[in-house]
Amino acid sequence: MELNSMASFNPPMSPTFPITLLPEKHLLCPLCKDIFNNPVTTPCGHSFCHTCLSSYWTRHSSDYCPQCRRMFPARPDLNVNRILADVCNNYRMKRPEESQDMVVDIDQMIQERLQIMDRLRNSLENLKKSSLREVRESQKMFSTLVNSIENSHKVVVAAIEERRLEAEKRIENKVKLLEQEIQELRNVNPELGSALSPRSLDDGKKNATLGPTSSNVSSDRKECSQVTMETDLCMGLTRKALSELVDMVKTELNRISKMELKKIQKYAVDISLSPKTANAFLSVSEDRKQVRYSDKRQDVPDNPKRFERMSNVMCREAFSSGRYYWEVEVGEKIEWTMGVARQSVNRKGRFTFSPVNGFWTLSLTEGQYVANTSPNVTPVFLEQKPRKVGVFLEYAEGRVSFNCAENGLHIFTFTDSFTDRLHPIFSPGLPYGGRNAAPLVISTIIVSS
Repeated sequence: MELNSMASFNPPMSPTFPITLLPEKHLLCPLCKDIFNNPVTTPCGHSFCHTCLSSYWTRHSSDYCPQCRRMFPARPDLNVNRILADVCNNYRMKRPEESQDMVVDIDQMIQERLQIMDRLRNSLENLKKSSLREVRESQKMFSTLVNSIENSHKVVVAAIEERRLEAEKRIENKVKLLEQEIQELRNVNPELGSALSPRSLDDGKKNATLGPTSSNVSSDRKECSQVTMETDLCMGLTRKALSELVDMVKTELNRISKMELKKIQKYAVDISLSPKTANAFLSVSEDRKQVRYSDKRQDVPDNPKRFERMSNVMCREAFSSGRYYWEVEVGEKIEWTMGVARQSVNRKGRFTFSPVNGFWTLSLTEGQYVANTSPNVTPVFLEQKPRKVGVFLEYAEGRVSFNCAENGLHIFTFTDSFTDRLHPIFSPGLPYGGRNAAPLVISTIIVSS
């Protein structure tokens, strides 16, 4: 009786884990499309298999979320999300048998591809519209420029013709006067050598016929020898017209530069300095937005990332794709260098800033702006000294451009091909007895609509 009672006794079942209420797509790794295996969660809240994410970052040489593309200042520590791991393990044991062979949600894959197709079509449509606007804008600008050139040429030709006619009239009048004088000279009596020219004498003096004296003849000859006519009356007309055209082009260039600056600022990125890379004589602010040269060597630990002999500092952010823009306040500083550098550049010895050594930078030194090109630097002549400089990196296009952030005027552009990750880099320059003591300041960019 007891045995039967014991045999019929069924212990209460443990409550069923409510995993069946959760759609399988929420448990799939976005990279391998399989159920999470040792899932890790990034700071932006997206989860991936530990192996999948590590392999992705190694393959792409970058530290950003594969799902939302958020860039991380440094590679996050990846710890397994134990709760999500337990949920996934539970689901593996309890999911229907038929789903074991069909892990991938076909409907989800189709929807993802449809969404990508929609985004691509929208991008293509926007590209067509943008290209058409650019063509129309350039056509309008160049048509205006061509019309201005033609009108300026007409004005120059008209001015030249006007001066030519005036000169011809003056010459004709001179010729007529000279012909009249020649006729008068021919009327001279050849025997007496004097002209019969009666003159009235006042106060009862006798009338007499007086001819030209030798002094009068000499004077007339001298006046005739001094009669000249300038043949370069149109000098300066063409130069003045071209100067006016240049002023017009500069005005148009300023307008276009401001428009382009608004487009570039849409790629603004928040960057911050990495104290671990700063030379021991550089002082980095607590908010990591300012750097200045210090008179004293900082007591900092040595590490492979720190610049040892050159007064440089890198930013934490590294870029291996996309477009990025940042601005730096230089104020009245008399020396500085800024741009981008390869992650693998020499940090312990001395070197020159050049693309060959992995640097694409602009400098102000001894009052002269220079682009640090190879094999020699390229002087850059600016009409106005910028107080704020913008840096625009276009990784895929291989371009690093610098502009005056106040008005968008272009300063210089490097064109190259990039393979390594690139970091923003700065050097505030030596203090020069306090004349260059101000820091370089990374600005916060407010994009206007």
